[in-house]
Amino acid sequence: MFEIHTLRLGELLIPHAGGLLRDPIHAWLVTDGKVRILVDSGMPDAAEVKARLKIDGTGGGQESLRSALAEVGTTPDAIDFVVPTHLHFDHAWNLDLFPNACVVIQRDEVFHAIDPAPTQRIYYFKETVIAFLQRKRPSQFRLVDGDVDLTDGISLIRAPGHTPGMQVVVVTTAKGKAALVSDLGDHYRSWFPADPRATHTPMRFLADGFLPGAIRSESERTYVESMARVKAASDIVVPAHDFRIPRHMPRDWFSGPSSIDDDLTHMSPPKAAG
Repeated sequence: MFEIHTLRLGELLIPHAGGLLRDPIHAWLVTDGKVRILVDSGMPDAAEVKARLKIDGTGGGQESLRSALAEVGTTPDAIDFVVPTHLHFDHAWNLDLFPNACVVIQRDEVFHAIDPAPTQRIYYFKETVIAFLQRKRPSQFRLVDGDVDLTDGISLIRAPGHTPGMQVVVVTTAKGKAALVSDLGDHYRSWFPADPRATHTPMRFLADGFLPGAIRSESERTYVESMARVKAASDIVVPAHDFRIPRHMPRDWFSGPSSIDDDLTHMSPPKAAG
């Protein structure tokens, strides 16, 4: 049985609808005390993101990741596997921090990162792909095709939608199976679009469905089919960019949020001086 520690690595402040969208950056340490698996590896330092994308933020970079790992009692050298859910800059940076780990990624995702859909070019930093391809195979990287078992109690589900090679990590814990869905529905509103506890704008016509994310490479139908497969294979889902996700599993265990009170995503625009 595994435990999952949520790591808060930083935050981006994205201009949105006249205000700001607060975007927390998370990764997860998965361990049974013997094997240590890092799911996603965070973003560059916020200053670098600002220089490249003109987006403000906090945290990020290797120092934030080292500190977060230290808080849960481990170090980069102790990580056995790094499993990026996809290769966007805010999920797969810092790979060179883990020389002893094997990085496991879907083959489709590597090809898409090299030649992405035009609308996704901004999300793939060339350094991420280079850092992955420079690793020594098979000890430092492994390409997979489709659904695989990483180890007993850890399975990877290929879930195209957000990107062609998106993968979801399903972890068996003492209370059930937790799906680290990352950006396959990066907020609880995508998974529970009709629930007023999950979203400020409930959509009752989606009571039996899902709300695909706005950033996607695949069709809406493919995206929803991936979400349905993941939901059927797990007991709870854990999205990447929602402030309300569990901090430790199975200690914290819920299928969805209890209210919108702690949904800190949207900020009002700053008031003009004077």
